[in-house]
Amino acid sequence: MSTQAPTLTMIAGTTYRFSAVWASDDTQATPINLTGCEARFVVASHQGEALLTCETGNGIELEPEEGGILLHLRPEQTAGPIAPHWAGARYELRITFPNGDVFSLLQGRFQLQPGVIHD
Repeated sequence: MSTQAPTLTMIAGTTYRFSAVWASDDTQATPINLTGCEARFVVASHQGEALLTCETGNGIELEPEEGGILLHLRPEQTAGPIAPHWAGARYELRITFPNGDVFSLLQGRFQLQPGVIHD
């Protein structure tokens, strides 16, 4: 899996979901077994303050044998006016294996945009 991920753009106060499959670089693209792993996704301000966090069982579900990672950001995690500290925000997805190995799978820019509809 490449660590060069696209910019994620989300409308404030909406649901955002994405999935990824972590596979080996071999010709069969064998899925990485994620049994017993923990995942963490963080969006941080340019200064490093965590703005949004998800983890296994709370916004992230793993499909261990398929190497699947399913992420779900809920509307309440970004609801309300967009504060200036969201400008220049970055995200990262990390997987921690039971043996303590930690891999950074995705990282990039995160843009939170205001919506047109306000409930």
